[in-house]
Amino acid sequence: MRIRWYNPVLGDFEWRVAPESDEEALTLLEGSPEPQVCVDAYREWRNLGATVVASLIRAGEAARAASYPSDEGG
Repeated sequence: MRIRWYNPVLGDFEWRVAPESDEEALTLLEGSPEPQVCVDAYREWRNLGATVVASLIRAGEAARAASYPSDEGG
């Protein structure tokens, strides 16, 4: 299976083969400018019962949000 996700290491979206394990997914997040944000988001979603793929996608979204804060309310 292939997924499209925001890769925080690249700073862009990419298509890639979906990781099959937590270890493989967490390896993809290494080198991110926001490593703790990524890992925390990934683990939070896994603890809620999300799949490896869904958790990785959410971690990428969290990293993107941290890199590009909203201008709303300011």
